[in-house]
Amino acid sequence: MVKEETPMKLYRNMIILGIIMLTLAGAYFIVKSFVPEEDKDIYKLVQITDLDQTKVVDLIIKNSEGEFVFKKDEDQWKMVSGGDFVYDTFKLDSITTNVCNIEIFKKVEESPENPEQYGFDRPIMITAKTSDGEIASIEVGNITPTEEGYYIRSMDDNTIYTIAVYAGKILSPTKTDLRNKFILDVTSADVTELALTREGKKIFSVAKQEEIGWGMSEPIESGVDMIRLNTALQSLVRAEITDYIEEEDTKDLSEYGLDTPSYILEAAAGEQRVKLLLGNIKENYKETYGMLDGTNEVFTINPQLINFLDITTVEVMDGFIYAPYIFDVAAIEIRMDGNTVNLKIEAGKTEGEEDGRFYVDDNDVTAKGEEAISRFKDYYQSLISVLAMDIEQNANVSGEPQISITYRLSKGSEVVKVEFIPKNENTYYAMKDGRYTGIVVSRDEFYGDEGVKSAYNKLMQYF
Repeated sequence: MVKEETPMKLYRNMIILGIIMLTLAGAYFIVKSFVPEEDKDIYKLVQITDLDQTKVVDLIIKNSEGEFVFKKDEDQWKMVSGGDFVYDTFKLDSITTNVCNIEIFKKVEESPENPEQYGFDRPIMITAKTSDGEIASIEVGNITPTEEGYYIRSMDDNTIYTIAVYAGKILSPTKTDLRNKFILDVTSADVTELALTREGKKIFSVAKQEEIGWGMSEPIESGVDMIRLNTALQSLVRAEITDYIEEEDTKDLSEYGLDTPSYILEAAAGEQRVKLLLGNIKENYKETYGMLDGTNEVFTINPQLINFLDITTVEVMDGFIYAPYIFDVAAIEIRMDGNTVNLKIEAGKTEGEEDGRFYVDDNDVTAKGEEAISRFKDYYQSLISVLAMDIEQNANVSGEPQISITYRLSKGSEVVKVEFIPKNENTYYAMKDGRYTGIVVSRDEFYGDEGVKSAYNKLMQYF
């Protein structure tokens, strides 16, 4: 409940507010009275351009690297001349906004005898034209010695002013600034394919299908760890080029380590496809040389922005050998340590219902109550949660399975058999329906504190 102010309290607050306002106003005039007369116009923001930015249809930017001409076509920027590169439309919009409404901080000099000292021997020139025929043309010079602003003048007036440093940076773009520097300029949700090759070895290749979602096709077929994949996708779409080293055909890629790249990153989003090659680390140890396949432009990029370059195959996989939903299974046979355990699952009468009846070796688990049912589900979870420890695709697998788990599904007569053949005393090769999966699992998945045997022993305490 809000407590209402009394009339006396409101009156007192108004008096206090009035005193504060008078104090601030007095302080302003006191401070201003000590400002030298010649510097008083620092406090006056004078506007030297005033165009409706929504009506701008032409933008011309000229700097030491060339002249870049852009035209609006149905609210979309198109490059008319100046190069053949992907440009940053947000940057063009920002330049347009700032050139159409320039407020100066200070008048520096009228009709200067030596404009070169302000950087106007080689200024950056920007012209914006509206559909009404109005024009704003400015020249941007150097940053001021205090680095608090930039020198600027209108092409219609020889007077030199200063503007805010942030505006000066926007209005003095290089060719690199005009380029779209994103490796893949989409959202992470738009990406449909991602693959990584490291030192010539395929680490993973994953793709998204409409009905079944993400899956791995290389180096083995597997589900995908969506937490790690989403982190990788977000990293990818945020990755930006730092600078361009060579914009013409590069003669010697070995100079940058791009003849045999350390990493090859491939991605797709709709019709967009990119293949990023990453080579040597630059001398500053903060950037890596890169190149997009199909071009010969060498650039630098901060590899830390792509934070999954050293990820392993196992980390991208969901790691499961076989993990069916509990009520899609009618029975399970587990052979381990020379013993056989049989589980039986009867789903509830209503589809999707979480109840049902559970049996272990013909013992009715459900009759033992909720804690026993929970132990049964824990045991089931331990069976389907046997996870990959490593990938060993070309292993010469031989010998007899030491552990087997056979699932009989509730619909149809499908049977899936998962077997584990010892690799050594600490690991097993994982087989599925008689074929080696390429996956190696740890012995702890079965005999560790949270493994299959421990879960079985906890369940059997009720019988």
